Amino acid sequence: MNPRERILTALDHRRPDRAPVDGWFHPEVVETLKAHFHTDDWSDVLGELGIEGWIDLAPRIHFADFEARATPRPGDPNGRRAVWLDADTYEDPWGTRFRLGEGGRYERWLAGPLQDVRTTDDVARYPFPTPEDVREPEGYADRVAELKAEHRFVCGEVDNPFKRLWHLRGYENALVDYLANPEVLEAVYDRLFAMVGELCARMARSGVDMVKVVGDVSMQDRITMGPASWRKFDKPRWGRLIDACRAENPETVFFFHSDGKLNDLMDDLIEVGFTVINPIQPECMDPIEVKRRWGDRITMHGGISIQRTLPFGSVDEVRREVETLVRHCGYNGGLVVMPSNNIQPDTPIENILACYQAAREFKFG
Repeated sequence: MNPRERILTALDHRRPDRAPVDGWFHPEVVETLKAHFHTDDWSDVLGELGIEGWIDLAPRIHFADFEARATPRPGDPNGRRAVWLDADTYEDPWGTRFRLGEGGRYERWLAGPLQDVRTTDDVARYPFPTPEDVREPEGYADRVAELKAEHRFVCGEVDNPFKRLWHLRGYENALVDYLANPEVLEAVYDRLFAMVGELCARMARSGVDMVKVVGDVSMQDRITMGPASWRKFDKPRWGRLIDACRAENPETVFFFHSDGKLNDLMDDLIEVGFTVINPIQPECMDPIEVKRRWGDRITMHGGISIQRTLPFGSVDEVRREVETLVRHCGYNGGLVVMPSNNIQPDTPIENILACYQAAREFKFG
C-alpha cells in the first residue's frame, strides 16, 4: 500500500498492510532526531520513522496589525515572530500574552485581552477577525489535488474555540462563564465558531481530507467544564459547523484532540460528526476499552504513553505497549499508532526508535 491508501484503509475500518503511524515532537526532539539520522531535512527523519503520507495545508487568519509589529525573539534572529515585550514575554496575534519559562522550553499564560469584560457590549468592542481576514494557500484546491495524487493525506488544523476562549478570557473566567456569565460566553463563542467555521468550510471546499480540531476540554479524570455544560454550549455549535462543512464536501473527516479522559463526551463527539479521536491518553482512557465501546464508529489516533512508557520504560516495554495496542485495537483498522502527544525532551531516543520500529514491524496473524 502507498501511504495514502494505508491511512484511508485504516480510517475506513479495514485492515491495512500495517497500522499507519503519526507523531508530534518537541522542537528539541526534532533536532536530536536530525542529528541521530545525520540529516538537516526533517522529511528524512519522518521517512526513517515510517511516518508517511501526512501533510498539513490549511488557510490561516491574517492579522495585519500583528504582522506589521511582529519581530523575531530578541537575540534570536531565527526565533518565533511575535510582539515581544521583553526577551521572554510576547503577545500573540489575538493580544494574549505569554511568558517563556527557563530555557524557553515551555510557556505560561499571563493575560488575555478579554479577561476583564463583563458584558456583551464589552465583547463587541474587541476586534475579532472576520472571514475577509482568511488567507488560503495559493491555488489551494489544485494544490490539495496534487498532493493527493502524490499519495499524501491532506490535513488542516484549527484551534478548538474553547482553547481560544480561555486564552482571551483566562482559564478561571472561561469556566465561570459557563455557569455565571453564559451571555458573555455565547457572545465570544458566536464569533470564534464563525471564524473556525469559515476556516473549516474553506478546507472542505478545497478537498482537504481531514480537519483537525486541537485544544483540550478534559483533565486526567473529567471533562473540564463538565459534560452538561459542554453539551449545552459547545455541542450544538459543533453539530452545525460540521453539518455545514459536510454539505460542502461529505467526505471531510473531522478529528478531535483533547488530552485527558474524554469518556463522558465520546458519544456526543461521535453524534456531531467527529470520527477520529486523539490521543486516547492511556493514563486516562484504556485503549482496549475505547476500542470495545466505540471502535466501530471512530478511528483511534494515539494510544502510546508519553507520561510513563516512552520516557521511563525500557525498550522492551515500549515495544510491548505498541504491540498490545496494535494487536487489540488495530486488527480491523480504525487505528493510527502515535504517542499520546508531543514527544518530550526527557524521552530516550532509543525508546522513540523502538516505538516506531515496533509499529512498522508488527504483522497481524
